[in-house]
Amino acid sequence: MLSAILGQSKASSEIDVAKCWSYPVAEIVATDLVADDSRVFIGADGAMVQALSFEGKKIWSSELGGDISSNILPLETGLFLVTSSVSGDVDRAGGSILRSLSKATGVTTWTLKLPDAERHFLGGFNGSLIVVSRNGIIQSIDAKSGEVRWRREIAENFVAAPAFTAEKVLVASSVKQIFSISLNSGEIESMRKLPFAVTAIGESRTGEIVAGDERGNIFSLLSINEKPLWRYKSGGAISRISTIGTFILAASHDNFVYYLTARDGDVAWKKRLSGRISQVGNINDQYALVSSSDGNNAVVADLASGKVAGMILFGDEETPVFEPATSNGLIFLLTNEAAYAYSVNGCAVNKNGGPDIKSPAANLK
Repeated sequence: MLSAILGQSKASSEIDVAKCWSYPVAEIVATDLVADDSRVFIGADGAMVQALSFEGKKIWSSELGGDISSNILPLETGLFLVTSSVSGDVDRAGGSILRSLSKATGVTTWTLKLPDAERHFLGGFNGSLIVVSRNGIIQSIDAKSGEVRWRREIAENFVAAPAFTAEKVLVASSVKQIFSISLNSGEIESMRKLPFAVTAIGESRTGEIVAGDERGNIFSLLSINEKPLWRYKSGGAISRISTIGTFILAASHDNFVYYLTARDGDVAWKKRLSGRISQVGNINDQYALVSSSDGNNAVVADLASGKVAGMILFGDEETPVFEPATSNGLIFLLTNEAAYAYSVNGCAVNKNGGPDIKSPAANLK
């Protein structure tokens, strides 16, 4: 079982991380977790999808067959994911299918055959579903009908996870190029070339592209400039980049998490974990939730200082398997044993005995 632990004598910056509920997932081999404003969705082997209430109760379960080969994306019009067929030990022999499910029942409302690819990434934009496929193709799909609005072949294949912003998506090709693509039209807005393979990308609040590479470099790029605005060198390949206000949170294979200022790349703080960083989450722009591949805990770091504000301890054989999610003051974690809901301000109880997500006591300060 997971338990939240802190020292008995807490500094003013430390917080209590309270467990609100747990839901066992070991038998279904869960691999994905996401939350919207009212439900938690779990993906598992066999392209199984389960929906839970914010009280940790199962609402529905759907078995779609094959593998889930994309993120699971809840939008106002439905729940979206891509499944890929498998045949024995041969990977994905039957192509990829984009699926729209009812968030209320789990029933499939429409499907669309996609070009076969190892992985797909989904984002939403103005009633459209944006599909970025590893094979270098980007498509805009009407989220209600499943009709293709536009389709672009950008590169031979993509590497790293794309970064979706308000009006564009950033993608990196296998030939060390970064493209900025309009979500409205699919047209290429800009292209930048880097000297080494891109491993992570993002965008700062002021519009600069932030990219990490296989050599541990982090660059801030403007399309109008030939040279990077700044470069920071870490000790290993960059695995994740996200922007939080005027800062950049980056994870490296040197086992460090870096918190850099977006303006000039200066280090606000850095923190080393015991092993390679496997999950990084942003909690309400106040805390970073970080875990490593060989650890049995998740560290809650104060973004303002980098100091450990709290810790969640896993069981001896328990490890996190997907990025944490947050919604309505709750922090959702997925391990190989269970899905959990946590709160940094305690779990108020409603009349049904579950966490009261509307209570101020359950919301992040």
